[in-house]
Amino acid sequence: MFDRSSVIIRDSSKLMYDYVPQVLPHREDQMKGLERLFRPMVTNGQPCSAFLYGGVGTGKTATAKRFCEDMTKYCASNSKQMDSLLINCRIKNTEHSALLQMVRHFDPGYPERGFSAEEMFRSFRAHIEKRSRPFVLILDEVDNLLKNNSENIIYKLTRINEDLKASSISIIMISQFSIADVLDEASMSTFKRANTIVFERYTAPFLRDILKQRIDEALLPDTVGEEELDLMTEIGSQFGDARFGIEIIEKSAMIAEEEETGRITADNIRTAGAMIYSGVSESKLKELDLNHKLALLAVSRALKGNAFVNINAAEKTYAIVCEEYGQAARKHTQFWSYIRDMERNGILATELRSEIETGRVTFITIPDIPPKELAKKLEYLLELPQLTDDVEW
Repeated sequence: MFDRSSVIIRDSSKLMYDYVPQVLPHREDQMKGLERLFRPMVTNGQPCSAFLYGGVGTGKTATAKRFCEDMTKYCASNSKQMDSLLINCRIKNTEHSALLQMVRHFDPGYPERGFSAEEMFRSFRAHIEKRSRPFVLILDEVDNLLKNNSENIIYKLTRINEDLKASSISIIMISQFSIADVLDEASMSTFKRANTIVFERYTAPFLRDILKQRIDEALLPDTVGEEELDLMTEIGSQFGDARFGIEIIEKSAMIAEEEETGRITADNIRTAGAMIYSGVSESKLKELDLNHKLALLAVSRALKGNAFVNINAAEKTYAIVCEEYGQAARKHTQFWSYIRDMERNGILATELRSEIETGRVTFITIPDIPPKELAKKLEYLLELPQLTDDVEW
């Protein structure tokens, strides 16, 4: 049952949420920013701080983890020691649960109940002092902790170095949102503007590099073509979210494994995208007029399982579709306007490419659903235009 060898996936652990690559593409500036901020800790043991700010899937957590791992190795190579701990404040979202994880980092058997927050904090501080080495505490999604009236722990952490003699605590706070309005002034002074490192959403070229890296690490060679990678990028770049794009790889690979073709196809990718998120609903299709429906049906048929289709090929199919439904095919300019309308509505996407023989040509793709399934839906709607049920699919 489990003896069958994989034809797609080489190492599924490289697609897991908590995996951190040795190199993080396009986060070099953020790594350099952390290096600048934490240089005093590495050279002199002084406490430092940083606030990492940006949207979901922009590499904040991975960067913090990679930085701390690299910093630990650097210290060890220079006969120095340091320690670090990451707390996911979405899970440990109370003062008690966060403090318990902090103490258990040093004492795994520390009881869950029976000690006050103040007693737990004293125990944590004692462990830090006893180990006599710099300690970096990463508070990931810290806004969840602050929402539960746990700002007192932040204040204590920002002031803990005043009582430490042989060691220091540095803090990295990570959030999707600004925490300036939540922290008290005394705590916020530690995380001044100069200590903020911003994580912008990934552009499509940046995201493509990230997905290519994960494909090379996680999948067997030659299982994903360039056009299929482009399609994954197209889907993921709607959000600038690397986490979403990596999930597309994982789901596509699992679907392709079942088919045993040895390659991930465009339809595998679209099916994976539809499993995770679909921006195309039946109600959205019903809002299209007859001409837009015919144009979209033509694109769906012209794709034929490919990732992208040349607009000229799509237009030829459009003429055939119009004849099939007894409608006059509109001219190129009007057909192009239908494509642009549906792109603005999130139903399809276009890409301009340079071709050696023909120059710059528009290619079209449907990111969110296999074209064959979309064609079936459109044919159904064209036959039964009176249906009005708003059904998600």
